[in-house]
Amino acid sequence: MRKKLIVNADDFGLTTGVNYGIIEAYTYGILTSTTLMINQPFAKHAINLKKHYKNLGLGIHLTFDKGKALSGISSLTDENGNLLKYSLLKDSGTEEDFYREAKLQLEKFIELVGEKPTHMDSHHHIHIKSNNAEKAVLRLSKEYDLKIRTRYNLIEDFYDGGVELEKLLNILKNSSYEITELMCHPGYIDHTLLKTSSYNTKREDELNILKDPILLKYIKENFDLIDYLGNCKEV
Repeated sequence: MRKKLIVNADDFGLTTGVNYGIIEAYTYGILTSTTLMINQPFAKHAINLKKHYKNLGLGIHLTFDKGKALSGISSLTDENGNLLKYSLLKDSGTEEDFYREAKLQLEKFIELVGEKPTHMDSHHHIHIKSNNAEKAVLRLSKEYDLKIRTRYNLIEDFYDGGVELEKLLNILKNSSYEITELMCHPGYIDHTLLKTSSYNTKREDELNILKDPILLKYIKENFDLIDYLGNCKEV
């Protein structure tokens, strides 16, 4: 039986350059899915782009540590309603506040997109790192019947340190799971990205690798590309 691979781009909605890069990685590369940051300024731009690519899987990238909280001032925010950085959030965030913020983000996603997300994950893996966030997201997953990203079959080594084609090929060759998820962050550099994210120039490196003919050939010979709902993509 051939192994299956989900290739999910985080941070859809972060900037216009990131949005365009994700669409290109889907159109010309191995990307099958992306997750939307519904509380970011370019979320609506991302949603409008997605309308032209109906087969691109679209999940939600729950965002607990960047931008304004939809739920107002709480244990997740400062006095102005800005979400705290994780170093502060991990000790202060209550399960109820995580749940309320996540639910509002999910409801806003459904309102703007017009349907439920394919799955849920979170910015900086907070739903995995924080016990209270994990409990809140698990509650939501049961309530809305949604899958959640887990770490047991997740490839995250491609991200950040040393973005290289050979490294990714070796990781994929050593994957032993029936279904593997590759987390990635493709994008084009723009002014907003340079101002707001420390992970910027490597996004274009990721984009180029995801479109590389050597990688496309390897994937075609060894994996079935799918999204979180099991929909297949040809390369």
